[in-house]
Amino acid sequence: MTPTALLLAVLVILVAVVLSPLGLLWIGERPGYDWPLLGNVGQAYGAASAILAGLALTGVVASLIIQAREAKAAREQALRALHTDLLKMAIDDPGLLECWGPIEQSTDREWFRKHVYTNLIVSHWQLMWEVDLLSEPHLEVLADQFFKGAAGRRFWAEARAPRMKAETSRRARRFTAVVDDRYHAAIATGLPVDSREPIQVAADPARSAPSDRPEDERDTTDRLAYLAVGMAVAAGAVAVGQCLFRRRWQSGR
Repeated sequence: MTPTALLLAVLVILVAVVLSPLGLLWIGERPGYDWPLLGNVGQAYGAASAILAGLALTGVVASLIIQAREAKAAREQALRALHTDLLKMAIDDPGLLECWGPIEQSTDREWFRKHVYTNLIVSHWQLMWEVDLLSEPHLEVLADQFFKGAAGRRFWAEARAPRMKAETSRRARRFTAVVDDRYHAAIATGLPVDSREPIQVAADPARSAPSDRPEDERDTTDRLAYLAVGMAVAAGAVAVGQCLFRRRWQSGR
């Protein structure tokens, strides 16, 4: 329910309450109404109406809280989109990187670009984490893969202290703690994997073993095999047809 619809509903209820005495006066002028009996019935349902009114008020409050959270999430998403655009501009134009200030006393402009891009990756994870689209086990898997490389380890070594200091919400602190735990676990395993090295993929011997026959020879052999199978099927069909013909001929005699 939108705030406008909720406001209209409240106004309708207020108008009905204000005009209710007129309706009761009109009903009371009609013959055959026992007001004491109607009053007792109203008192009997008074407790139930109070409970329903309390539940309705609780629903309205919950709706307002949810709408406030959604509005806050929308504002945060808009701000992060603007932050992402600013970082993209800095990545595309290395001269703009100087506007962000130095990173840990480093003058390597190429690392500046990697640092900014890596920050976008972690910020994307955190946004998914805060809107409940990224579970803790999934975050651990992403962080483990992230910290296998030297770029991820160097970024977190430089960014972990500022991030831990800047986080204010409990959920954001939990995100930083999970990533930091996976960072220490990766450091304990040893040196990072060089991403420039070719990845060794175990090949299937049956598929990767070279064939002794040329391609044309294999095609010819396959065609001969298909022809032999077709001839065998045709011969079988002819034999079955002859057998059926003989049976019919003998039965006709």
